[in-house]
Amino acid sequence: MATYVLVHGAWHGGWCWKKLVPLLRQTGAEVFTPTLTGMGERAHLNSKLNPADITLDVHIQDIVQMMRYEGLEDVVLVGHAYAGMVITGVAEVCPERIAHMVYVNGVIPADGESMADQLIPVRGEEFAGWVRDQIENGDGFLPAPSSAKEVGRRWGITDPDDLAWVGTNVCPQPAAAMASPVHMGNPKAKAIPKNFVGGGESGFDSVAERARQTGWGVYPVDSGHDTMITHAGELADILIKIANE
Repeated sequence: MATYVLVHGAWHGGWCWKKLVPLLRQTGAEVFTPTLTGMGERAHLNSKLNPADITLDVHIQDIVQMMRYEGLEDVVLVGHAYAGMVITGVAEVCPERIAHMVYVNGVIPADGESMADQLIPVRGEEFAGWVRDQIENGDGFLPAPSSAKEVGRRWGITDPDDLAWVGTNVCPQPAAAMASPVHMGNPKAKAIPKNFVGGGESGFDSVAERARQTGWGVYPVDSGHDTMITHAGELADILIKIANE
């Protein structure tokens, strides 16, 4: 029986996997959708935390500790977007718990890189500059999209119900997490089979090509950024195939 841990990206929460989860569970799989500190249903903690303390390392530990306390082994560890940073760091800490890694429109960092370092190729200079300005001059949180139009433009969502659902649930993103570097070097983490699921979003084609050249499995999907929302069935089929390899 497969075990999936699905890690959401920036501005999202564990809620964003809602369409995907039942498709995986109907195969008999266990599915976990943790929410990272300061986000989703955990955003209420932000008034009690110093935003400078909500770093990438905290988000990595969110997942490491969840897998430890749940006693998870042979995990298919899935990271969307920013969570490419998170799952990369998780693999460095507990590679023995992970059977496969899947980056869903996820960034693939090199040692010492932060999420902010990834943004120009995948989002363009304007968006990258906005993020850098928010990190340096903001209040510790990058504001979420404030309209359905912006949600659709940023994440490739067109269905009115999905736009309303996502727009209601997105939350500010801890800025320190975007600025924190990931540290790599564990040979056991490097040996974990890795896959990239790409939605054809502007910029991510280059990430997919880099994954392909590195020998990863690469699975194109004709979607925008939030593949788990707009193409949940296709993504489920891919994850089930990877789990059975």
